[in-house]
Amino acid sequence: MSLQMVRFRTDSGTAAEVRSQLAEVFAALRTASPQGPVYTAYSGESGTDFVLALDELERAEPNPLMGPPEAVQLRDLISRAAGAPVPPEPFVPGGAYSS
Repeated sequence: MSLQMVRFRTDSGTAAEVRSQLAEVFAALRTASPQGPVYTAYSGESGTDFVLALDELERAEPNPLMGPPEAVQLRDLISRAAGAPVPPEPFVPGGAYSS
């Protein structure tokens, strides 16, 4: 398993557009109901910092975020907001605790 994260900052005007597009992506994922991966979006208290995380994606599984047009539009929006494409960064577990 892996964790892939996309981190970026945008201005306040574009941040609202990013949040709106994220809502569309999550609606499309709910409709498609892909099994396995967990996709989470976070925004900082400033409202202009974002972290998008894709977790529990097995290497052999197709990435469910590659297909929906809403996700393609989000990637384009992130590239515009950040001034360049923002590729996902792979992370590996360093430890975990769950009660």
